[in-house]
Amino acid sequence: MKKLVYFNLFVFLTSSMLFAQINPKADQSNGWIFYTGNHKLTDKWGLHTEYQFRRNDEFSKPMQHQIRLGLDYNLTKQLTVSAGWSYIETFAYGDFADEIPAKYNNYKFNEQRAWEQFIIKHEHINRFHFDSRFRLEQRWIASVKNFGTDTAPNYLRYDDPSEGYWKYRQRARYRFRVQVPLTKSEMKDNTLFFVAADEIFVNFGKNVPANIFDQNRLYLALGWRFTKDTNIQVGYMNQFIEKSDGVHKENNHTLQVALTYNIDFSKLFKSTKKE
Repeated sequence: MKKLVYFNLFVFLTSSMLFAQINPKADQSNGWIFYTGNHKLTDKWGLHTEYQFRRNDEFSKPMQHQIRLGLDYNLTKQLTVSAGWSYIETFAYGDFADEIPAKYNNYKFNEQRAWEQFIIKHEHINRFHFDSRFRLEQRWIASVKNFGTDTAPNYLRYDDPSEGYWKYRQRARYRFRVQVPLTKSEMKDNTLFFVAADEIFVNFGKNVPANIFDQNRLYLALGWRFTKDTNIQVGYMNQFIEKSDGVHKENNHTLQVALTYNIDFSKLFKSTKKE
């Protein structure tokens, strides 16, 4: 297990240095605020809820809204599998939006997404806690070929009837994360902690766009654990993206604020059964 952790640390450091040296076309600043919750239903089952509010140009312009729902199943204390559905609405933003004719530069399009994942909690080393997350995504993306219609000028539509309105794509993601308590020797209530993570995205399947590599996210943050079910994190994320056209690239400097709040519904179900 320790060899796997060391390998992940090597990949984490290598990818971080690699993407830090890339000089992409668009260098932008964003702000993301999001909430996540993994709510216990039984000893094995749980409900995943998530909402992300993403803004471009230092919170001044719309970028994206995302809702994610799913079911968690705990195989063991160290391994959790999940599956669910997401709805994403994306706005034109940044340098890419500037290239669009002014008539359509406020366009937006949506995406429907099914996803499956499993999370491994690795054996911690002293006060260092490690975990890995593997995720698969099946994506139905509204086409971006035509900028609106007379009846819906702010939405994009697909202009090839033979392929329909939705473009289907698949993506795989892998995240490695380390968390370290700073003010206490263990991760307990009322503890300041440090988080570092790196996640890589790759496209696969029949409809791979111009590039297999999709994006990389490097994340560094400080967090405060109120209880085992509640914490808040504030940090910096560097998001490097290669657009599906194989030409446009983005380097997004992102301020990220994340709240985790888990609710234990299992106690409610147990009391209902007794009644």
